[in-house]
Amino acid sequence: MDNNDSERRAYRHKRRITNQILCWVGLVVMMCVLGVAAYIATDSIGRMLDKKPVAAQEPDNTVSADSASEDSAEPAESTVITAPESIDEIVEETEPEEPEEPEEDPEIAALLDDMSLEQKIDGLFLVSPEAITGVATATMAGDGTREALTQFAVGGIVYANKNVVASDQFRELVATTKEMYHEVYNRDMLVFIDEEGKYSAIAGKAEEADPQPSAKELAETGNRENVTESYEIIAEYLTGFGIDGDLAPQAAVRTAENSYLGERAFSDDADIAASMTAAAVEGLKNGGVLSCLAAFPGEGGAASDPDNAAISTDKSTEELAECEYKPFISGIEAGADMIMVSNIVASNAGSGDASCTLSEEIVTNLIRNELGFEGVVISAPLDQVACTSSATPGAAALKAFIAGADMIYVRSTIAFNEARTALLGAVEDGTISEELVDTALKRIYTMKIK
Repeated sequence: MDNNDSERRAYRHKRRITNQILCWVGLVVMMCVLGVAAYIATDSIGRMLDKKPVAAQEPDNTVSADSASEDSAEPAESTVITAPESIDEIVEETEPEEPEEPEEDPEIAALLDDMSLEQKIDGLFLVSPEAITGVATATMAGDGTREALTQFAVGGIVYANKNVVASDQFRELVATTKEMYHEVYNRDMLVFIDEEGKYSAIAGKAEEADPQPSAKELAETGNRENVTESYEIIAEYLTGFGIDGDLAPQAAVRTAENSYLGERAFSDDADIAASMTAAAVEGLKNGGVLSCLAAFPGEGGAASDPDNAAISTDKSTEELAECEYKPFISGIEAGADMIMVSNIVASNAGSGDASCTLSEEIVTNLIRNELGFEGVVISAPLDQVACTSSATPGAAALKAFIAGADMIYVRSTIAFNEARTALLGAVEDGTISEELVDTALKRIYTMKIK
């Protein structure tokens, strides 16, 4: 009995151990299975997540791959697959469009279409009233003015101090001249004057025109707002007389104590002159008057007036850039409408032996290309001694236009006739193209109608 009990106990103990081993083995196996399953599930989910953005972003690539498989497996059915056409459509939609060229102003295009070649050439000229009428001093507009305007469709007239006698007289002179021009051509003509504070054509003669401080006096206040305000006052009375543009400010740095400009130059400090020049441009613009930076590259170092003598500078381009160019750059940035190019000779800065107004290096390469000026470029008066000492008005007009000037400025009848004949003949013989003339006129008329 005792032996049997011992054997049973031993058997039961052995069976418990066996069961425990089996349980542990089963548990381990189950855990392995669960681990493998979890890994597979996690991997599958990850693959699904990875595939989902690819499918969303590049559906056509998937279709293309499927198409390739179908092409190899079932070539007979490949002709109905439309994926390649969809891809082409997507490419067409995402390709950047070609930038459109700016449309030509239809008003200006219509004006040019209605103009004869002679009228186009005339439109390039900025003249004194005496240059087309032949009188000594124009103080009224009568039959002689009408006849001159009918014969010459000039682009603009510049009045001077001698044309101003009194308020009513000058106002009638300007208004009548503009009305006559419009009656003849059904378009407007620009009228200019040079008004710079103490250097004035109107102030002091006309009651409404309050004399303003000189450029030097304004700059010495140290407040550019005084300059802006002063040129706003000038603009106000200029518009009251029907004046469209002011051949100012003088964008000059007074680099010589004996400069002929005197108080017309803001300062002998380039940075101060630059700031004040911009302020003057802003003042004229605020008053609705066109501005003109005079006269590139600056005449602040010239002792003689170019009306009376040849003038020159021996400064290099680099030296001029450090000083004289600064007021012009600031004036351009302020929105100047025009730049007048000086008759000063700058041999070391690119003009060669010619005056700057006749130099393509100065007008086109520097003013247009380097400084980025897009407005109207005006030649200095081609009848100044500084110009006639080396070139006739006719030759100078042709050189100035080829150099890049849009408007040719002359003040005498002889100079106008010679310059007009030279430009007209140059177009007729093919030296310059009519398209080049049209380009200049488009700038002028864009300025007129803005």
